[in-house]
Amino acid sequence: MERHDPVEVVPQRLTVVTALPLKAAARERLAHLLDARVVDIKDVVDRVDVVLTPVCSPQTIGMLQRQFEGARIYVVELDDWEFDIDMPGPVKRILQGGADAYVLADSLEELAAKIGRRHEPHDESVAGEQSNPRELPATTTVDELIAAFLRESVEYSTRVHAEEPEPR
Repeated sequence: MERHDPVEVVPQRLTVVTALPLKAAARERLAHLLDARVVDIKDVVDRVDVVLTPVCSPQTIGMLQRQFEGARIYVVELDDWEFDIDMPGPVKRILQGGADAYVLADSLEELAAKIGRRHEPHDESVAGEQSNPRELPATTTVDELIAAFLRESVEYSTRVHAEEPEPR
């Protein structure tokens, strides 16, 4: 009979399952950054709040939703030199190819709110200002990018779930 280590049960603490190929040190760092319990997908857990997965098929997303019922599924593209992580996907390739942004929007109103009013490049009074508070400068660290991605994902998921009709 195979023996497993006991599972830590931590109430009121975010539990994140990673389907990403992260080494223990990377999971520990992410746990510290999120103040959460971060475990590998193969680990036994009592409950799951968030599942991080690399870019995958809609069928795989559905399987993860069934396996971790009630958890939010986040698709992640991640590069971290410190932890030797290289998981690019289509969005990273688009941005690395020269696009200035990749925006998800469910309406023209949301698109307009996200991209905001752009100033003319020759307008010296606004040169260097950030035109959208959700934009991150190129000097942003990987840790800041992960935290921003998770915040934006939670906001988006919360908004989408709030708009769903309640079951009768």
